[in-house]
Amino acid sequence: MTYDYDGNGGLLWKIVNGETTLFVQGIIHIGHENFYPLANVIEEAYDSANVILPEINVVKPEVNEEEIIKLALFSEDMTLDKAVSPKYIKKLSDIFEARELSLANFIRYQPWYIESILGAFIREKSNLKPEFGVDLYFLKRAIEDGKEIIELETVEEQYDVFSSYSLDTQVKMLEHTVQTYEHQAEWINQLGYNWIHSNNSSSKKELINILTNDLNRADDYQREMNDNRNTNMVNKLDKILQSESTQTYFVVVGSGHTVIDPSLPSKLREIGYNVKSIY
Repeated sequence: MTYDYDGNGGLLWKIVNGETTLFVQGIIHIGHENFYPLANVIEEAYDSANVILPEINVVKPEVNEEEIIKLALFSEDMTLDKAVSPKYIKKLSDIFEARELSLANFIRYQPWYIESILGAFIREKSNLKPEFGVDLYFLKRAIEDGKEIIELETVEEQYDVFSSYSLDTQVKMLEHTVQTYEHQAEWINQLGYNWIHSNNSSSKKELINILTNDLNRADDYQREMNDNRNTNMVNKLDKILQSESTQTYFVVVGSGHTVIDPSLPSKLREIGYNVKSIY
């Protein structure tokens, strides 16, 4: 299916407290070259900002590969084939062989890490690419414009979330990805289309459906991936809004954090802020 990725984007909120202004922009972490420039109101919000607040700085991520591998590996007495059923091990093996890789070389890695590898395979098959990610778009410009960049999270914190799920949850998530592997690239294509056209109510509704279905793959996935992280981010944003700064801040986070309750906008409203949806 052919998609029109020439659109405006959406999902922008504004909060003002005293002389401090905070914009919250819901984005996707991959994108298409036809996305840009975004809607005037979004571009103007970025231009007005002194400080950019992404989840992490994907331009210059500080990654400790050794620590990530430690998190990803099973303990010595456990392997992937002991956790995942033979049916899905066979399907995984076929996927890896199609990439001229052997699953045997990854047998000591936990399901969450194997799923992250599949995610990379899937993105390569989709129309959307990381180099056109919306957060990357803003961060590259922020560096060129000399704007301050403050991360809301760290790479280590994000990997701690990924690795913290129970083994049962990890297996459920991996098996879901394996089962739907052939359809996942199309899902990404639809995600991109609905995000860039999310100022249209039907596209916004479909975007929320896609994001909700993703978070519902396992019982505790949404709590860790969305809800708890949103609480931590809102605590940081609340401190900024209470800081009596005269600066303008532009928050760039995945769309799920802005539309799936408890979301950043909904939690900021609970605190008592006037959160205005402006696009």
